[in-house]
This record gives sequence, structure tokens and C-alpha cells, in this order.
Amino acid sequence: MIGREQPYLGKNGTECYDPTDWIDDVPGIQDGTPQDEQHFNNMECGINVSNLTSELLAEVVKKHGMQIANINGDVITVTLNNTMGAFFNNSVKTVALKNMRDTVDYTVECEVQGDVNNVGDVVVFDKQLNGFKVKYTGSASTVTLKLYVHGGNAA
Repeated sequence: MIGREQPYLGKNGTECYDPTDWIDDVPGIQDGTPQDEQHFNNMECGINVSNLTSELLAEVVKKHGMQIANINGDVITVTLNNTMGAFFNNSVKTVALKNMRDTVDYTVECEVQGDVNNVGDVVVFDKQLNGFKVKYTGSASTVTLKLYVHGGNAA
């Protein structure tokens, strides 16, 4: 679309198409619609607006399709264990994604299952196309998480 020559559009490219009621030429009864620059340029303008609109709608449909694909995500349940005691934590676990992503621009929502005492914060880090790492910062010995993964253009 960029760089196309559109000499039949106004200076700002926003002239509207004005439909023409075409009339047949009947000798001696009525003159037909003239086939001149004004009428043909008006027709070209209408064709161009139609093409630009269809290109825009195709892009919108493509983007909506990507958004719909990203709504359906993975649901993963993982259990993290801390064997280091009260002031230390070694609960880091690598989680593999069921569906590999095209980008690392995905979100992971965490939901603690069961006892929430001494869990602290749940941290998701080191995101990759095929997985990520998760840990908690509290002193609980075991934490079960339900992880909801959305986005990243899952294949």
C-alpha cells in the first residue's frame, strides 16, 4: 500500500467514491453516460477504496486469529520442594511447555494449590520458547502450583 501512485485521489487521499447511475446511449432519445476522465477516475477511486478496505480487514482477521490462538493456553500442575530448611530455599524447577512458543512474550499465571502458609512469592524466570523456571521464596517444604500459560503464539 505504501508508495502506490494514486493520482485520482485528493491531496490527502480521502476523497469519497460517488456512485454513478450509468445510462445507455439511445440515439435521438437520450445521451448515455459520458466515458471521460471524471467518471473513470471516480470508478478507480471506488476500486482502490475497496482494495484498501479488504487489505485492512485481512490484517484485522489475521491479528484476531493470533489473539484467539493465544487465549487457549497450557495448564500445568507442578510440585516444588524445598529441602534446605527455614532460611534457605532450593525450590527451583524447570517446567517444559506442552506447546512450543514462537516468542518468549507469553504470560504465566500461578495459583497455589492447598496450604498457602509460608509460600512467599512465586517467581517465574528464564523464559524460553520451550519452557521456563519457577520457584517460591518462602520456607514451606512443599508447594503445589497450578500454572496457566498464555500467549507467545503457541503452535
